[in-house]
Amino acid sequence: MGQRNMQAAAAMAAVGLGLLLQGVPAAAAEAAPGPATPAAGARDAHVKGVVVARAPLHVRNTPTTSAKVIGTLGPNEKVELSCQAKGSWVEGNNIWYRLHGKPGWVAARFVHNYTPVQWCR
Repeated sequence: MGQRNMQAAAAMAAVGLGLLLQGVPAAAAEAAPGPATPAAGARDAHVKGVVVARAPLHVRNTPTTSAKVIGTLGPNEKVELSCQAKGSWVEGNNIWYRLHGKPGWVAARFVHNYTPVQWCR
């Protein structure tokens, strides 16, 4: 591609970006939000979530489907999550969440977390 064609392509890309961002405040266009990163010291904070299962969700003592059921959570119940770990697969997802404030693990497939959940140490 010649120098003139490269300059024309760059100018057209800039115009296209301007059209995409038309009506967006300059501050928002300059600093588009990226993935949420926990602040220093927030690493040990818990994350809020909600049960998206249509039936009661089993709480297990370890992150596997063969572990003992130690409780249940109802559909739409709000939960607090401490961390995530890999466990047995549940409908294509092998991530499990450790509950915060009470013992047990739940399959991430059936819980929507509102912010990223840290990995268990």
